[in-house]
Amino acid sequence: MNPLDGVKNYQVYYGHPTAAILKDMQNYDLVIIEPLHYTKAQVEQIKARGTKVLGYISVMEVATWNTGLMSKLQSGDFFTRNGQRVHYSEWDSYLTNIASPHFQGLLLTEIQNQVVAKGIDGVFMDTVGDIDNEHLNNPTVLKQQRDGLVNFLKQARARYGEIAMVQNWGFDTLETSTAPYVDGIMWESFNADTIKSDAWSQNMIKKLQAVDAKHSVKTLTISTRLSADSHKLAKDSGFIHFHEADAYVNWNAGLVTRTQDTAPAPVAVAPTTKPVTTTTTKPATTTTTKPATTTTTKPAETTTTKPAATTTTKPAATTTTKPATTTTTKPATTTTTKPATTTTTKPAATTTAKPVTETATKPVTKPVSAPKADASTDKPTESKQKAKADWKQEKKDKKEKKKAKKHAKKHAAKHSSSNDHHAAKGNMCGKVKHKTAGFLNFFKF
Repeated sequence: MNPLDGVKNYQVYYGHPTAAILKDMQNYDLVIIEPLHYTKAQVEQIKARGTKVLGYISVMEVATWNTGLMSKLQSGDFFTRNGQRVHYSEWDSYLTNIASPHFQGLLLTEIQNQVVAKGIDGVFMDTVGDIDNEHLNNPTVLKQQRDGLVNFLKQARARYGEIAMVQNWGFDTLETSTAPYVDGIMWESFNADTIKSDAWSQNMIKKLQAVDAKHSVKTLTISTRLSADSHKLAKDSGFIHFHEADAYVNWNAGLVTRTQDTAPAPVAVAPTTKPVTTTTTKPATTTTTKPATTTTTKPAETTTTKPAATTTTKPAATTTTKPATTTTTKPATTTTTKPATTTTTKPAATTTAKPVTETATKPVTKPVSAPKADASTDKPTESKQKAKADWKQEKKDKKEKKKAKKHAKKHAAKHSSSNDHHAAKGNMCGKVKHKTAGFLNFFKF
């Protein structure tokens, strides 16, 4: 049985969670997250109503900012061409050699520490498409890399059982090698205006449908344009769709709501019958509230991202307000300590000796801002502490916005703007490099 059976909607989000986001995630059948930002307890909260969770890992690239992993790589873990490592300047990352047993071991450790140990249901493997992109013209190397990926997948299955495994792009690799070992494949840039008029895309839809019929491999699609049309095209093709317009850095709240028959709690419809005779007052209160949530039985349409218009406004208010109080202001007081406590503790528990490299390097960024705030304060009054926090948050937000815009621009150039869809074939969009300081602080490979 495919762990993705029954999944009708999903969302990809690489940012940090808030109380409002964790709650809204429970409305989805599936969410794909950056596991480094989550504790085991938070993952359990997301899964409380049956939501499945996949954790991100990069299989065919390693980025230079990831000093924890870079320090563990051996020369044979990098793929070299003419004696030189293959470098992607847009992501500042290097192509890896998945045929290297040592590198496979590092990835398996990552799955153990960040996915299995946190109770996450499976892995989302980004950058698999690099195999087709980089090695299609060299049959010998192509086979070597595909065999290496298959060996890695077999080991993951042997160690971790029936965890869900989804690869990003790599359609030819799926068809020839990985279909028996994965549960799904993601097709980014599934935009109706391109797909409908492109012969390669039309042929690929048929191929993916055939692979699903033979090996039960679900296709997850993502559009960046024409939300309604792209959603319909995906649904007609038997694919699971999500419309992404902000490079995975913002949680799109309220797009779906679980229907009464999906959620366990609403079965308490019994009160509707009894109230009439027994308790006239209480039902008045109880019934009014519950229908408010349940009556949103527009879930069927909700997945069509049209609900964005209807529901987006409500969650927007919730998500914006709560983070403001919970995450921004309060942590401000403890900002100096937080990097030490939050970052060091979490990874330390999961990744044992590995965290040391990561924590030692990154925290340097945080203290830089702390002295500035101290210099301007004589007494640690609450108002001054708040000012310090606001200043740091504003600086951090500007940095994040800048990075998100930069990524979105690169993503669009890589996938969406091309008239010839062949150019986007298997071309991967690297993971968003947002919230740099926080991200590096948290990352323990």
